[in-house]
Amino acid sequence: MLRDQKQGTRLSTAVRRASLRRHDGRASIRITPFSTGTLQLKPIFLEGSPSHGGPFGLIRALWRDPDFTGPLPMWAWIIETERELVLIDTGARPCATGGVTRTRFSVSAQQGLIAELARLCFQPGDFDRVLLTHLHGDHVGGLVAFDPERVWVAKPEWEPVARFPGRLMRFMTAPVPGGFVPNIFEFDGSPMLGFPSSWPVTADGSIVALPTPGHTPGHTSFLVRTGKQDVLIAGDVTYTARALEMQRDQGFIADVDKHHDTLRRVAKLISTGVAYLPSHDPESPNRL
Repeated sequence: MLRDQKQGTRLSTAVRRASLRRHDGRASIRITPFSTGTLQLKPIFLEGSPSHGGPFGLIRALWRDPDFTGPLPMWAWIIETERELVLIDTGARPCATGGVTRTRFSVSAQQGLIAELARLCFQPGDFDRVLLTHLHGDHVGGLVAFDPERVWVAKPEWEPVARFPGRLMRFMTAPVPGGFVPNIFEFDGSPMLGFPSSWPVTADGSIVALPTPGHTPGHTSFLVRTGKQDVLIAGDVTYTARALEMQRDQGFIADVDKHHDTLRRVAKLISTGVAYLPSHDPESPNRL
């Protein structure tokens, strides 16, 4: 059950699905973005770890940088189809801290995942599936609200932190709730759109996971075909569309060669008219 956002009354699943039927009888998909507060990065963070000799060099530079960017969003995405309700990423939790990155989070209790969903007239129990672009803290902060059986993450993203020694660093690299074990998917689908493989999230191909590794080992982007346009929910491939155009490294890069390959593939896809929606670009919703 969902709510009418204007009246605040619960709507049945049948009514929600009917609202997605276009005048020509074809199904459409509705995408609703929301942000769990904001974050402010050290400007040097946007230069990327490769330009500082790797992660440890970037960490040292971050501690010398006295400045912060302006507030940036942490977009999560509600995807409504005729058959299911999907959430992509869950933002940061109200008590989030920046750790070694010195990121400054601003997430009040009223800006947490559950509160933001309620503002949009949704509840965690409404969602059939939760898909993750990757496991960094500003993308998994709301996972505690969901049954892990409804959460999906790429195998190359989960495996490194599920076993020794990676699990020892999980509190930093993948701060998921204690005992959390998600569903795992593999990129065992056909090559498409210049990517070597894929994973069909939906049987009709309206949502497809594409491998975009580099920022993290199993970073994933989601191609969504709304019926009006195709969009790429791109996580942290880059922090802005401009950075993609310039093929810039930003933030920590787990695998530089794979990341550069990802940048080329994503830029080529976006050049075909697909809308690019990274997680921290204030302009992302305006491209819908």
